[in-house]
Amino acid sequence: MHKPDNQRGMSLISLMVALAIGIFLLAGLFQVWYQTRLTFSSQGQLAQLEDNQRMALTMMANTVQTGGFYPVYLNYPASATPTYTPALFTAAGNMVSAQYLYGTHDSTTKADTLTVRFIADKTSADSTTLDCQGQSEPTGTLVTNTYKIDTTKNNVLACSTDGGNNYLPIIQGSLNSMVITYGVDTLGDGTALQYLTADNVQALSVWGRVLSVKIALTFNNPLFGQPGNAGQSATLPTITRVIAITHS
Repeated sequence: MHKPDNQRGMSLISLMVALAIGIFLLAGLFQVWYQTRLTFSSQGQLAQLEDNQRMALTMMANTVQTGGFYPVYLNYPASATPTYTPALFTAAGNMVSAQYLYGTHDSTTKADTLTVRFIADKTSADSTTLDCQGQSEPTGTLVTNTYKIDTTKNNVLACSTDGGNNYLPIIQGSLNSMVITYGVDTLGDGTALQYLTADNVQALSVWGRVLSVKIALTFNNPLFGQPGNAGQSATLPTITRVIAITHS
């Protein structure tokens, strides 16, 4: 009677080769997944950064354009003729009477501050004056918005509405520097002849001759030092915007 051959399975070497091939393929798939994840994460951070840059410049530009605004009817009492300088802008802090623009400059840290004042106006439910923190202000209120880099909260752009006592962040992006310069009409011909930093404007006492404000923001690069982003610089190119003063 013929005896069948003994059944044989895969050898240990064959199993090890198969496992090695499987691990190699899984490692390749993991690498693809990891790189895809890094790419999506980087794109998300860059998109958020662009939103932060756009929001920062937009909010600061809107504030500068509002600087010096006052509702005309509040400055026209029935028995008096309005003056060129609204009396509603009272002296406060570093500002004298009628002054609505002020700033500070630090050449070392490049962390300037910008303060803008205006008179709130609300003529209807759809026409409301908001401060830099998004709060509605009553008509006739002297509103003060102060911008600075808040070093206590990851260097975010922050704004105060109470004269610089309390600040709230208005964007999430981390700032490396904020330099504010002022276009000054030094000759009195209605043209901004030169741009000066706040300390020079203060020294010359020419805040009343400022015709425009130039904002320069330098953001920290969110991709710097992250895996898969070798060669990224610590900061991004400076973005600037020049805003004309529309009220006086």
